[in-house]
Amino acid sequence: MKVGDLVNFHAQAWVFNAANKDYVNPGVILSMKKNPIIDGKYTFEVYWADGRITNEHDSYVHPAGGKS
Repeated sequence: MKVGDLVNFHAQAWVFNAANKDYVNPGVILSMKKNPIIDGKYTFEVYWADGRITNEHDSYVHPAGGKS
């Protein structure tokens, strides 16, 4: 994924069921940076459809078209 991509928030773990409902998909990636702790992972700044901007770990942000 890269800046400008359309994405959805979705977490697999049951503890995030409420969070899945709180995000208004889709979102647009505004910026990205490498995770300094986990090699090959990124954190994305995302602008969501409801106007919120959040920072998300790459395991919770997926391409809106369904492709990984």
